Amino acid sequence: MLGLMYLLGRIMMLESYQVVSILKIILTVTVLAFILNLFEKSIDTHFQTFIGYANLNQDINGIDPAGVHGLTYTFGAESGAKRFAAFFENPLGLASAMLMSFSGAFFLFLNSKTKRYQYGVLVLISVGSLLFAYSRSSLVGLFLIMFFIAIILGYYKLILYGFLMVVLFFASIFLFAGDDLRYFVIDTFNLADSSSIGHVVEWLEGIESIISNPMGIGLGTSGNAGGVNEELKVGGENQFIIFGVQLGIPFLMLYISLLFSSIYYSVKAYKLGSTISERAFPFMAATFKFAFLLPLMTSNAEIYLYVAYLSWWMVGYSIQTFEKLKTENQL
Repeated sequence: MLGLMYLLGRIMMLESYQVVSILKIILTVTVLAFILNLFEKSIDTHFQTFIGYANLNQDINGIDPAGVHGLTYTFGAESGAKRFAAFFENPLGLASAMLMSFSGAFFLFLNSKTKRYQYGVLVLISVGSLLFAYSRSSLVGLFLIMFFIAIILGYYKLILYGFLMVVLFFASIFLFAGDDLRYFVIDTFNLADSSSIGHVVEWLEGIESIISNPMGIGLGTSGNAGGVNEELKVGGENQFIIFGVQLGIPFLMLYISLLFSSIYYSVKAYKLGSTISERAFPFMAATFKFAFLLPLMTSNAEIYLYVAYLSWWMVGYSIQTFEKLKTENQL
């Protein structure tokens, strides 16, 4: 499916108004998710509790309810605090989607002359939903986006501002936040919480399998996708290791090269473009794929269908744009 989405991006020819329409749809999804997050927070209850999420997992996927909230472990932090997902599959899926939304809103903020205030609000809404999701890797991914944008645009002061934001963020946690959040951060750095320890254990299991079986042990033997049998699963908390366990080192190298070439050519397409419609998707593809590298290291992130399908489609569209603009410039 990821290859199919990339193919669709390579062959779809969009007019400027269609590009703008897709951006509006992405940002509308962002606003709706934030509104639902506010509702969830106000009643202190997950939306998934009302829609039979646990029953679906049990009856269709064979996954029993888990965690203190009766859904899955990802809906609760180690401290017991709720992690909200709006209408996404889980909080990590929401957090990844908000990274993409942040990239799109920030692009429009930088390039708009008349609606910068509105796009600035959308940037803040994306960050707000990211905080509701309580995802550590995606929060770090947010700072990676800022860093990468600064490199692409040559706004090196943005790196300094980003560093100051990180310092202020952690200072505010230790000075003003409650004990739950403070110890959550401390345990993360110390690898003292069960989530961090679980990541490390599954990484080691996966790496051991790759070393023992460099050509892989077969599909469905690693990760958290629906087709994976829990009894046969080896590793599962790192997308790179998951592919390495299943398909071996050659495919792992191919996947890594695909990711970095996607970022490289998307940046090239962005720099060749001269209009918002030519530059929007390359900008979003490059910055999101760069920021998404960290979530890929801590989860089976390619199963978050919204961002997986959309980002690979954007990569295909960006490479199509790069080829078109390169040909035009040569003529």
